[in-house]
Amino acid sequence: MSVFHQMGHHSNNLIDLPEMSSYAGAIFSPINCTEAEATEQIAEVRSSKKTFEIIFDPQLYVPSSERGKLKKWTYFPKDVDTADPTSKAWWTDLNKKLAAACQRLKVDAVCSPLTIPKVFDDEYYLNCVRVGTELSKSLKDRKIGVLQTVLVSLAELTAERRVPEIASIVSKTDADRVYLVFVGSTAPRRELSDVDELAGAMRLINTFERNDMRVLVGFCSSDILLWKAAGASSCASGKFFNLRRFTRQRFEEPSEGGGQLPYWFEENLLAFLRQGDLLRVQRVGLLSDASQRNPFGKEILLKLKTDPWLANSWRQFLYWFADVEGRLTRGESAAETLMKNADANWAKLDKEKIYMEERENNGTWIRSWLNTLREYEKR
Repeated sequence: MSVFHQMGHHSNNLIDLPEMSSYAGAIFSPINCTEAEATEQIAEVRSSKKTFEIIFDPQLYVPSSERGKLKKWTYFPKDVDTADPTSKAWWTDLNKKLAAACQRLKVDAVCSPLTIPKVFDDEYYLNCVRVGTELSKSLKDRKIGVLQTVLVSLAELTAERRVPEIASIVSKTDADRVYLVFVGSTAPRRELSDVDELAGAMRLINTFERNDMRVLVGFCSSDILLWKAAGASSCASGKFFNLRRFTRQRFEEPSEGGGQLPYWFEENLLAFLRQGDLLRVQRVGLLSDASQRNPFGKEILLKLKTDPWLANSWRQFLYWFADVEGRLTRGESAAETLMKNADANWAKLDKEKIYMEERENNGTWIRSWLNTLREYEKR
């Protein structure tokens, strides 16, 4: 059981923070650095963290888009705008170049490459598994692990039969683990709330784990509560909001993370708060114990009215992310208990007539999550 950094623009300065020692590793991205820069960053991590796992995500989900420095990498296909994405030879050539790059980088593991399809059908998943298995076999002697990347549209998980169908296909991979990425249309600053989609996602995680396929769920936000309740071995999150939600729209945002505003994550509400909201919640005594012992939360409260706190806002959330995963794993906290507590606290805010600055920040997703747990437990 563990958490991973989902690396973004200038995220490498978070890895060595003593307060982030609970992180088991990081998923590096080629978007914000060249191959030479990544090699240097990984070497620096190796020198200070001997057991830290370095995973590389080739980020070929939308290869024709403008994505930072991605096109400068040696494995990036030069014919991406004209190639046939169903061609086995094309993927084989890409895998060879990717394997060579991973060996130069000296990573511990790599996520298998794939693109976002127009249709998430069986043929798509069969090709994903073929590509992942081929990469796994080519790296076996080089002692570099492979995570089978699985992109899943949340919308298709509302069909009950689809979960076992996808799991059956993916189970044929030779890869060591599953790198599971849920694709949806929910904006990065909003929480997932469709009960049928979320229950399907939980069932898929649980099906993989019950069949000895360890799952690392990528691009997580506070929905880590649901994924851990479903039995996910690991979860990953990042400092930018578009590293906490995977949508097609994220490829249209600046690679450094889009609009950068400071938000405080409050466990007592399971919500992200702007500064004015944080002050109001603090005044009515609703800051959680988790928030008050969070070292970056303490720093924010000291400088809240006088100094910028954007950098600490990222750290405050990421510290909570690792902290809550640890508590859930050890049985010190329960997902349902945290949700019920948050729901009760939103009712207290209503009674006090305290309304958040962002209209959609109203806690309604908490009820959806509680209903999701009920739906998940039925099956």
